[in-house]
Amino acid sequence: MRKFFISVLLTLAISLSAAAKGTNLTILYTNDLHSHLEPHIVPWVSKTRKVGGFANIATLVKREKAANPHTVYFDAGDFFTGPYVSSLTKGEAVIDAMNYLGLDAAAAGNHEFDHNWQNAQQQFSKAKFPILNGNLFVKETGKLVWDKPHIIKKVNGIRLGIIGLHGRFAFYDTTADEMIQGIEARDEEVYLRKYIKELERKTDLIVLLIHQGIPGTQSSGGTGDVARNHEKDIELARNVPGIDIMVTGHPHSGTPEPLVSNGTIIVSTDAYTIELGKLELTYDKKTDKITAYKNHFNYLFDDEVEDDPNMLAVIDKWKTRLSSITEETVTTSTRALTRSYSEESLLGNMVADAMLNSYPEYDFAVTNSGGLRQDIDAGPVSVGELISAFPFPNTVVQLEMKGSDVRAMFEHGAGLTNGILQVSKGVEMAYDESKAAGKRIVSCRIKGEPLSDEKTYKVLTSNFLADGGDGFLMFKKASRYKNTGVEMLQSMIRYMKTFERYEPRVEGRVRKH
Repeated sequence: MRKFFISVLLTLAISLSAAAKGTNLTILYTNDLHSHLEPHIVPWVSKTRKVGGFANIATLVKREKAANPHTVYFDAGDFFTGPYVSSLTKGEAVIDAMNYLGLDAAAAGNHEFDHNWQNAQQQFSKAKFPILNGNLFVKETGKLVWDKPHIIKKVNGIRLGIIGLHGRFAFYDTTADEMIQGIEARDEEVYLRKYIKELERKTDLIVLLIHQGIPGTQSSGGTGDVARNHEKDIELARNVPGIDIMVTGHPHSGTPEPLVSNGTIIVSTDAYTIELGKLELTYDKKTDKITAYKNHFNYLFDDEVEDDPNMLAVIDKWKTRLSSITEETVTTSTRALTRSYSEESLLGNMVADAMLNSYPEYDFAVTNSGGLRQDIDAGPVSVGELISAFPFPNTVVQLEMKGSDVRAMFEHGAGLTNGILQVSKGVEMAYDESKAAGKRIVSCRIKGEPLSDEKTYKVLTSNFLADGGDGFLMFKKASRYKNTGVEMLQSMIRYMKTFERYEPRVEGRVRKH
């Protein structure tokens, strides 16, 4: 009898222990993939070992799901725009590849609209995984641009309510105005409350996939040259109770240790397929609480993971289709064309000089640091590399601007919220970001003369900036605006073809004081 009671007590203790442990769930996550289908060098991670790529992610997702069936994989948006394969196919190749990633759901990001919102609808329809958004609306009809605000998915007995949203500020701040004419982003907090209310009685956990916050753009030196954080995510969780897990994108700022706000666990990666995040959770159904969690967050080195063969076949298919365009060599560069968010960069110099070369009668040209997406290696420079470096379908715009507005645009850049403006030859600007707003420009000379607030300057830039993108609203004060219709990419190709050997150098155009 004593043995029987001991056996009963042991069984009870084991079952109580199991109950205390709760139900397990693993969430794999990415954000801001930006069409980096292939592994690439990220200098601040390693200058010799490639990281990322869809074939590596596909392998890891399959491996994780095979080892643990209680695993899901989510993405927080911005899968379009990056290396040339996205731009040349308007995102079609990216969706095709993503169909092999093993995704359970993805949010729509702002760059999915780089080729207009009708194209986004067309490409989304080819996805074999759910793409979610619940606050982008067509003005004329009042209907959602993509009518799938949320889904419910059951994993290991846990009912997940998965919502997709886009931050209103982030959508307008970093999307070319002409590409989103006819649609509107509505308050994400209002719609988040609405969808939580719709789902809370049908689900155990609410997972929010959202694209919002401060735009992130990694320069060749990494993220250290400007602070970009998840303040908006923390604020949203604080303002709207009921979010259990938030997978977020846009800042390009990873969370090795998850952030926690108002009980919400917030995770994100550094973007560009650099990591595949893994969040392990324990959920107690009786208390309706997450009782434990652990985050795994490591760089995805190409030499440590075997490529998924199905994904490789998809990538090779698109590369072959596009090779006649991308493999044309335009020149040879003696140095790598690298990027920076806070000072003059070799790539920025080239892009701005290319615009000025097309219209030499103008005083100077500027481009935003955030538009520069990939370094170009030293050696032969191909059209494909130029597209990958500047993947947006932007056109050159001619402006006439008052000097005071020119000063204001440099001031905004010097605040580093969206990065400094990269400038063409003939501009010398020094700034001190520690000074108060409006007083950061220490000196500025245009074609050898001090910047005059009263003078009118002839300025070249992209239609994205000319329409107030990245918060550069002072461009909209221009007394003259003419869109040339000439793609910036074409100006870059023509310019680089004028050099047998391109010899880039830092000239002191933009520098910290």
